[in-house]
Parts: sequence; C-alpha cells; structure tokens
Amino acid sequence: MKHSLLSLALIAFTAVAAQAVEEIKPSDSVLVRQGAISGAIISRNGRTLVVYGDPAGFVRQPDMVLFTDARRDVAWAGQELVAKGARAVVPAAVAERFTNPDAFWSKFRQKRFHDYDQQGTKLPTEPMPVSMQVSDGHKIQWQDLEIEVVATPGYTREGVSYLTTIDNLKYAFVGDLMYRDGRLFDLYSLQDAVADAQIGGYHGWAGRIGDLIQSLQKIAERKPDIIVPAHGWTIYKTTEEIALLIRRLRAVYANYLSINAGKWYFKEHYDTLAARVLGPDAKVDWMTWAPVIEQKPPAWVIPIQNSRLILSADRSGFLLDCGSPAIIAELEKLQAEGKLSHISGIFITHYHDDHTNSVADLVARFDCPIYCSWQQRDILANPSAYRLPCLTTNPIPDVVAVPSGHKMRWKEYRLTLFYHPGQTIYHDALLVEPDADRPIFFMGDSFTPSGIDDYCLLNRNLLHNDTGYLHCLDVLKALPENCLLVNQHVTEPFRFSTTQIEHMQRKLRQRKQLLAELLPWDEPNYGIDERWARFYPYGRTAQRGARIQLGVRIFNHSPQAQDYAVTLNAPPGIEGRPKTASVRIEPRKEAELLFDVRVADSDAREFYVVTADVQFGPWDLRRWCEAIIEIEPTAR
Repeated sequence: MKHSLLSLALIAFTAVAAQAVEEIKPSDSVLVRQGAISGAIISRNGRTLVVYGDPAGFVRQPDMVLFTDARRDVAWAGQELVAKGARAVVPAAVAERFTNPDAFWSKFRQKRFHDYDQQGTKLPTEPMPVSMQVSDGHKIQWQDLEIEVVATPGYTREGVSYLTTIDNLKYAFVGDLMYRDGRLFDLYSLQDAVADAQIGGYHGWAGRIGDLIQSLQKIAERKPDIIVPAHGWTIYKTTEEIALLIRRLRAVYANYLSINAGKWYFKEHYDTLAARVLGPDAKVDWMTWAPVIEQKPPAWVIPIQNSRLILSADRSGFLLDCGSPAIIAELEKLQAEGKLSHISGIFITHYHDDHTNSVADLVARFDCPIYCSWQQRDILANPSAYRLPCLTTNPIPDVVAVPSGHKMRWKEYRLTLFYHPGQTIYHDALLVEPDADRPIFFMGDSFTPSGIDDYCLLNRNLLHNDTGYLHCLDVLKALPENCLLVNQHVTEPFRFSTTQIEHMQRKLRQRKQLLAELLPWDEPNYGIDERWARFYPYGRTAQRGARIQLGVRIFNHSPQAQDYAVTLNAPPGIEGRPKTASVRIEPRKEAELLFDVRVADSDAREFYVVTADVQFGPWDLRRWCEAIIEIEPTAR
C-alpha cells in the first residue's frame, strides 16, 4: 500500500493560530487534504472528482463533488466547488436540504419550541444546485470508475458512503461514520427515536447507535483497504479500527443503560434497546431499584399531574411547577371544595414546557411569587434565546431568583432551594422539611428508582466532577437521614441507599473514561455537549435596517486555558462586525464574544440564519453554530 505525506500548507490565519492542511497521497490517483475536513481529490485522465470538498480551496475545475449527508460543517467545502461549476451528488433523502434549505429553517423557527425530536441542526443555510440524487445500491459512473452508493445511517439519519476501487485499492468514503483510531466525532448527533423499542426522539440517548454499528459492519464486510472519513485522518487498518470503534460504542452504551431512569418508565423496552446495540445475548449490569419505594406521598403532598402541591395545615398551598391548564383547574376545584385557601408561591424545578407552560396563567389567577435558582432565571424569562429540548413559548419574566442553598420558612416547613443540574443543565430542586414529618427532596425529573434521567444528550448532562449528575449525587448523599425523593412523573416517593448512590457515581466516572477513549477531543464533554459553543440569543427579531447584537458563548471544557477564535458567516442581507473575534478562556469557564450586526433595509427575506466558525487548539470547526434573525413586519 502506497501512502506518503507530501506537504504542509497553511490556509488560514486567525488571532488564535494558523490552521494547517496536510496532504496525504494514499495512492497514485488519490490526494487527501486533511484540515477542517478531509477532502479526497481523485484524478483520472486530466479530470477531477472530489469527495466532501477541498478544505484548502486549491481545486479549480472539478467535474463532480460527492456529499455523504447534509451536515453543513462538512458540506461547506463541497458547496464552494459547486459554486465553481462542479456537479453535486447528494443522498436523495436530503436533496431538499441542499436545494431549498429555507423549507427547513422557515418551519424550524416555530418547531424549535416544544421540540421532542431533538435532531441536530448543523444543516445548510444557503441553496445549492444538485445534479444527481442517489440512494442505496446506486452506481455512479465517472471516467473508468464505478462508485457504489451504500446506505450507512447512524451518525445521521440519511447518510450514505461511497465505495470504489482506485489504483487496485478499495476505498470507502464514509462521512462521519467514524473518525480515526477507533473513535467517533461526537455522540450527541446520534440522538433519535428507536421505533422497535417504542422510544421517542427525546428519550433516545444516542438512539442511532445501533444503526451506526450495523453500518460499520456493512462497511467492514466489504473489506476496504482505505477509509477516508469526513473528519479525522485516513484509515489504513480498516478492519481493526472498525472493530475497536464498535467495542467502544457498546461499552459506553452498556454503561448508560445500567443506571438509567428510563428502565423504570419503559421496562422491557430497555431490553430491546440493549439487544439491538449489544447483541441478543448481552447481559446488562442493571442497577437494582431503590430499596425504599412507597406507594404514595404523605397527605401534605398532593400530586396533580406532574406538579406537586404542598399543603399547609391552614389550607394555604405552595406549588411546584405548572405545565398545564388542567393543573390550574384542579387547584380551583380544591379551592371550591374548601381544601385550599390560596397559593403562597410556586417553585419551578426546570424550564421544560411540561413544567412551565401555564405558570404565567397560574400567577395571573393566584397572584403569587415565582422562585428558582440564579442559573435558571434567564431561560425562564427568555426561552427563545436558547436552542434546547422542550422549550416553552411562554416566557416567565418576574421570577425571584436565589442562590443555591437559599433557605426560607413557609408555614410549618423549612424550604431549601438547590441548583440541581440533573435531567437538564437548567434544573433546580427543593428540599422540604416539615416540622412533624420526614423531609422530601422534590427534584423535578432528575431520578427514578432505576437511576438517572439523562436520556436526552441535548439537555447538556455534563460529566465534570462538579457538574451534572455527579454534582446531583453529591447533593443526595448530603440530604437528611430518611429523606424521600420525589420525581414529579413518578407517583411513588423513593430513596436510594448510600451504596446505590456511590454505584451511580462510579458508573458515571467510568462513563467519562469510556467516552475519553471513544471521542477525539481533549476532554470528552465536548463530544456530549452540543451547546458548548452557541449563539446567544439563538433566536431574535429585528426590523429592516436595524443594528443588533449577537453573542457567541463558549464553554471551555478543556483541562487547560484555550484560545478561541470565532468567525461570523453572514448571509446576503446581513453585515457583521468584527468578522473574527478571539478570547482566552480558563478551564471550566464560559465567555462571550459580541458581534454587531446590521440587517439590510431593502431585502425581502422574512428571516436569516447566521452561522459561526470556531477555532481552538487543533480544531477548525466551520459553520459550527447558528442563530436565527426574524424580521419584524413593517407597520402600515
């Protein structure tokens, strides 16, 4: 097998560092440029075909560009070649994402609220003509080559791979199906429903992992000599690396299943999840259910759907969450029956729509204060500024935000508010200690008797020692003796043993180690946290001709300080300044870069999608995050 390192070409300078493209020649007719992406340039008879694109921008007149899927963080390099006249070959299932991207983004302006599908949005924002649409089994003829199209879903729903023999070597161009060294670019892109297990998209943690493994096995069966991924280096030990990646994927998934809250909800369907990823004979080390599970809460706690009413002896009430008009109706019924005099306050455990949709209506009806942590205040007041699961369209602006650990006395109860980033990063909990009964820890949706509610990767369940469920488990260990736990989707109060809490902590630390082996980043949280780099606000409105400000917020997951550069990609009709900005961020800290944006006063578009490139260390991530600017109707 012939391959050699030819040259090093610097293609982009930023305030952070020069980004390099390395040229690898695996065989006489194939050149791979490895930079922001790995573009394969195939030459035959003086003609050129490109897979993915050319990250260096050197190819002048290509015949054709092959796209494996519609991920804009890869497709940008191919789109530049199509603009030069190349014919675009794309998977038929995503052709419209290229030819008419506004069809997606126009709907997504509203669909991003109450979103339970949780699919990635690194999708094209500008249209591109498509010359050929392909699907599984299609054969592409170019020069003397026959290129086979193989459906390889997993990293994306509709991904394909291209296989062909060049210079007597069998090549597989697999997109982001794998990275290199038995690794995967990220895990959050795999979130999806699992139909045969009756698991919806929101609950489908890495739901396409089984599809990914099947696709990897399909590629392995074809015994390629060389695999060229979209990100990562050219792979020569193809069989070994595929096998290693599958082992690592299965190890991570087995760890996830073993302590997951979904086992309580979905019971035998989790056995289906295990079988489709781990194999039909696989044994999962399921954690035993909490040893204390009571049939119902004490009389002073009244379950109302996924809300809980704490009732005082004087018939006044303190409410946790309000996601439905039916909850308000039940409170009015209790009031009419003389069981409830009024609502003294409402505590919000987390921002999800099923816990917040009707909070404003409740306050209008009962005129009571709203409490939450400092960490949750902004997303409650400005849900449109975020891209996260289950957003409500009903802002809650007037909230009393307090620090974690804040204590207050209400009637015969001592209340302590905690920031509790369990099911989602913006999540709280309330410890209620009655004068004459056992304490109860109301923790929203963070645990069930079978484990932790981290089944949606887009909720940002981080795995640093002082974040996410590792933090929450530390809180559980420190709770008063005999304290019961209440998940508001579970009728039965329960309590874990200390042994179980420590078991979950060990499993999470093992998971982080497994993820470090699976993912290519210097810190594995980058690969499970889609929003480590994000626009703020994600969505906003503006008038034509207006000047507004957009921020890009970056959380440095790395164990050392990092220099980040962010480059704004403004579509026609938008001007942004500066073009590139940079910042140094300390470990485990978040910083914001601000951009001044002007909206054209004559463009007829109803909305714009702005993207940003992010560079740090060895990473050059193009079109990485996006924001939506909607144009306010002109007054007449």
